[in-house]
Amino acid sequence: MLHYSAEHPITPVEIADLRQAVGWNRLEEELNCPQFADFFQIACYDEQRLVGYLSVVSNGATDAYIQDVMVAPAYQGQGIGTTLMNQAIAKIKAHRIYMIHVIYGEESLRKYYEKFGFYTMLAGQMESHEA
Repeated sequence: MLHYSAEHPITPVEIADLRQAVGWNRLEEELNCPQFADFFQIACYDEQRLVGYLSVVSNGATDAYIQDVMVAPAYQGQGIGTTLMNQAIAKIKAHRIYMIHVIYGEESLRKYYEKFGFYTMLAGQMESHEA
């Protein structure tokens, strides 16, 4: 049975394993860094197994950035990502944070994020090192 939690502690290994499952780099060393801190995280579990994850970085006032929206491949298409997004947006709005940002790397995801109210803006991005 699936359950969602914004309170349950999530280990760096759980996040790294899910990142790997969706085809991303593990970033396990970075996730273990003491300076690494999110504004909040929301997780979806099937029993004790992490199958969906979303993190939000924010200054708590003007901007919030939704990052790392991930759903394990075997669980995709079941509405988990949509539930994670809806919960995150509601929580950000409850904190009265002015702007919500999301960056997606594939044009095919544009329509997915537009259904939540996101619109495309010009932006720049630079990687400072290989992860």
